[in-house]
Amino acid sequence: MTALAIERLPQDDRWALIAQRAPLLATTCGNYLDQTAVVLRPSSIAAIDQALRLFCFWLTEHHPDVRSVAGIGRRQIEDYKLVLARAETYRGTPLKPTTIKHRLGILRVFFERLIEWDHPDAPARNPILSFDLPKLDDPLPKFLDDEQAAAFMAAARRLDPLRRLVVEMLARTGMRVGEICDLAADAVTVLGDQTVWLRIPVGKLHNDRYVPLHRELVTLLDTLARSDGPHHPGRLLAGAQGPLNRHAVTRWVNTVARRAGIGHVHPHQLRHTLATQAVNRGMSLEAIAALLGVHRG
Repeated sequence: MTALAIERLPQDDRWALIAQRAPLLATTCGNYLDQTAVVLRPSSIAAIDQALRLFCFWLTEHHPDVRSVAGIGRRQIEDYKLVLARAETYRGTPLKPTTIKHRLGILRVFFERLIEWDHPDAPARNPILSFDLPKLDDPLPKFLDDEQAAAFMAAARRLDPLRRLVVEMLARTGMRVGEICDLAADAVTVLGDQTVWLRIPVGKLHNDRYVPLHRELVTLLDTLARSDGPHHPGRLLAGAQGPLNRHAVTRWVNTVARRAGIGHVHPHQLRHTLATQAVNRGMSLEAIAALLGVHRG
């Protein structure tokens, strides 16, 4: 059985089965999730929950003699590494190295924290070593050159008002997809000099930031606000089905790229493109970091 096969079971059923087979193992994982939920974001807890669920379910099926975290050793980890290497997604494609590294990394931190906490069910030592995590390629970020960027923006202008606004806002502000989906209804602010600013909510670095809005974006926002299009309480932007989601936004960006004849474009490339354009125009690295909401060491 591949690791991905168990993902088709409902979450509650998987934990219930784990608890039946190995109560102490399930209890330890539950304690860990409760503790981490105090300090981490819900999205991070969901990822930790999934990684623990998949591993523990596999463990109770293929190593039924192991009924606690303290009983997990190198043999189980080495077996699980092979399972992940051979696993397939529900689309029938192999797991990406980033996914494998992410899941093993979550498990490694799980063991490490239990050891640090002197948890009664902690293993004697961490069974996952640093070299167990796949080494990933580290290519330079891709960005659109000036000709591609011009073609992309021209194609964006042919979209309906909402999609055009979302795509152009990504391209002109450098926001992450999650940030544009979470924009609050009161995110737009006009300061004393009549400059219109956009407040981007707390993101992955836990800080708000303000970015100036291009006049075309201001016009598009005004047009959308006066329209009878979809609106959602508490959110600046919404689609027909409710608040924006990253999957819809990614599809819109790809639609524009396809119409522009420049192939596949991921929304994050627009962020790198804005940064590259800013560097070429002489903007300081400190100002670019502030615009994009990143820390510079």
